Parts: sequence; C-alpha cells; structure tokens
Amino acid sequence: MLVIGGGISGLTAAFTAMRAGLDVTLLEAGPSLGGKVRSTRHDGYTLDWGPNGFLTNVPDTLELVSALSLRDALLPAASAAERRYLYWDGDLRPIPTTPGGFLRTELLSPPGKLRALSELVYARSVKREESVHDFMARHFGFEAARVFSGPFVQGINAGDARALSVDAMFPRLRQLETSHGSLLRGLAAARKADRPAGADAPGGLASFRDGGTQRLVDALADALGPRVRTNARVTALRREPGRDGSNGAEVELESGETLSAKMLVIATPAFSAADLLEGVAPAASSALRAVRYVDVHVLGFGFDRIDVPYPLDGFGFLVPRGQKVRVLGALWSSAAFPDQAPEGKVAVRVLAGGALDPGFSDLSDEHAIAVARRDLETTMGVVAEPEFARAIRWPRAIPQFELGHRERVADARQALVQALPKARLAGNYLDGVGLNDAVRTARAAVRGLLPVAATR
Repeated sequence: MLVIGGGISGLTAAFTAMRAGLDVTLLEAGPSLGGKVRSTRHDGYTLDWGPNGFLTNVPDTLELVSALSLRDALLPAASAAERRYLYWDGDLRPIPTTPGGFLRTELLSPPGKLRALSELVYARSVKREESVHDFMARHFGFEAARVFSGPFVQGINAGDARALSVDAMFPRLRQLETSHGSLLRGLAAARKADRPAGADAPGGLASFRDGGTQRLVDALADALGPRVRTNARVTALRREPGRDGSNGAEVELESGETLSAKMLVIATPAFSAADLLEGVAPAASSALRAVRYVDVHVLGFGFDRIDVPYPLDGFGFLVPRGQKVRVLGALWSSAAFPDQAPEGKVAVRVLAGGALDPGFSDLSDEHAIAVARRDLETTMGVVAEPEFARAIRWPRAIPQFELGHRERVADARQALVQALPKARLAGNYLDGVGLNDAVRTARAAVRGLLPVAATR
C-alpha cells in the first residue's frame, strides 16, 4: 500500500495498514510530518499551532492512542476549560449552556432570550440543506443566530456561518432535530443517553503531557520508522493494470522515481488530491477542487501571570464580528493544560484571519503580533510586553464545509472508486475538521481496502 501525505490522516492510515500486516510506504512531500498538527516548546512554554487536543467522546483517536502505548500520557483538560466566553459589547461574557444561563446572560435582550427559550414551541424539522446561521435562526431566533452562529464556527474552522452547511458541519444536530423535532429536547435526551467513553475525562478535551499534540505525531512516526519517506513529492498518478485485471496505482516522484502499489490512500488536502487525480479521475478532481480553504494566523504568547489581569477561568473567548476586535478569539492554553506554561506564567494562543478576514494573511508576522497584542489589551486588559511571542501563518489551512459539501465529497469518493477501485481518500476535508475526524477517515479508508476478515 502507498499512502500519499504525511499529516495526521496519512500517518494514521499508514499505521493502521502496518498493524493489519500490509507492506506500506508513506510519501510526504515536505521535510516534516504531522501537517497542521504541530507543537513547539520554548523556555518552558508549549504551544500547539494546530489542534490543541481531541474530544474523548468517540473511540477512534483513543484507540489509536492505546495502540501507540500513549494512554498514560493523556492529559485531560482542567474543568475550567468547560467555560467559554464571547467578547460582546466591551466585555467578556460567559456563553450560556443551560436554560437558567440563557435567562441571566447579557448576550441577548429580553425578547431574544424569550425567543431562544421558546424553541420547544417554534421548532420543526425541515428536509432542505441549511446554513449554520439559518438553522440557528429557525430554532432560536435571529438575535441568537446573530450573536452565536458566527463564533460557533469561528472556533472550529474560521468560517462564515452564513455559508457553512449545518448538515455537513454538525450532522448530529440535524439528527437530533429529526428525531425530536425540538433541538433543546434532543440535546437533553442526548445528555441523558451519553455514557463515559473510557478516558480520564469522559467526553472532554484531552491532550498529552510534556509536548502537546506533537506527541501523537512523534509516536506515529517512530512506530512507522523506515516506512516513512519525507521530501518525496508525488508529481503524477497513473492507473496500473494488474495481472488479475484489477487496477492498481503507479506514482511518479519529483525525483523521477516511480512506485506502484495495489492499494492507495490519498491523505493530502483536497486541492492537492485534486491535482493528483486530474488525469486519472477527472470527476473526483473536479469535486475536490470545489472545496474551499481559508488562511489563518496562529499567534502564541507567553506572559507572566501577574501581567494578565483577567482571571483566566475558562477555555478562552471568541469574538463575533462587529465588536471592534480583529482577531477571531484566544485560547487560554495554560488554563486548560497547566503544563503548557512554567509556574507563574500564562500561555495564550490567538487565532486570526479566516473566511471573514482574508486580508489578515497579508500582514507581516510583526504586524500580526501587534494586532493580536492590541486586541488582547482590549479584551483582557493585557498591556505588558510578552515574554514570548511567535506567529505561524497557515495558508489554505482549514477546509470550509459550505452548502453542497456532502454531495461534493460523495461525488469525489464515488468517482475515485470508479477510476481506481483500490484507492481511497482520507483527510479533515471529508467528514469533519477535527483531529478525531481526520483519524476516523484514515482508519476507515484503510479498512475499506482490506478483506472483511482483516478488519475484525
């Protein structure tokens, strides 16, 4: 088997294939592995530059962690991380999570609260695809949608709630609506039905001690060893008829070397997969090329605790547009995972850019840091010089699950199998942008190529 792409999806696919007894080679175009899953350590600070962990309420990543003997390194987020804030009307205000919280919140006017809590009366299911904004407006009213729908998606894929499909982004919400009519009724039923997933913090956010999410990448790379080839850019993909009449794949590397395999997993971003498939599966290529990505800037800061006047009693905050703050939000990294900053220090990670601020990616790192510092002063009152400041620019960083996304993905998968029956796609642009989603698609891709007996 050949796996193209050395991000978390490709590493997981290769590891899954190796564990199934397959001869596997992973080809990564660049010099390093992990894709957007990257953590660095500097003077005692740990900064995650992509995902800062994963939720433990689904089995895929937990099973991968166990297979890598990393279970003892799991670090559940502190309980304070369950509290989230919005910067609204000049202050950080907690996001309500209960009916009582909605009654007390300053984020909605009295009529807005009444309309949101009347969801049980107004709710009805529809069969058409909707944007996240329209779905929330239909259930909770236009005021609640204006306040909450943007931040709801900004913290996930830096997207535009009016363009993103709720059916693709949050299929479980649609399922709850279909089953219960009312989303509030469905969420209440789901909470009662949920059972612990077996992690230290069931259903909560978790990362890894002593290194953050980078530890997962490093463990996968160590397990795969010489099966991984970096600086091995694939420039062409061809169909290779086998002796038994089936079609395998042949790839050509930038160096001119060619490799062939009976099975293939393409675990690159959608735009790279589209380039590879243009000649061999043009319909799949066309569908994947329609998946839009946005640029983001991630800015990491380290402060002395005494220089941060805000209590940091939560996960962080998000900023609805129109609040005279440019960044999308900030994560209080060391509040969630205390080992990510030295004693008496604070690690903060800021996210900026995305679908609604594409011009942020044009800023120099110095200018981006200055904008983020100004916004931290506005939102949190931080005026002191940071002990540590660094920016990472991620071009075409996060896929956008815009209206029609599920159909595009289904078309791409079907067209690929028609052209190359023993090829599969994996990646966070398919069924979800989280680390769990990337791992799940990778494992499913490999299992879809194996005989039934080998997947048990």
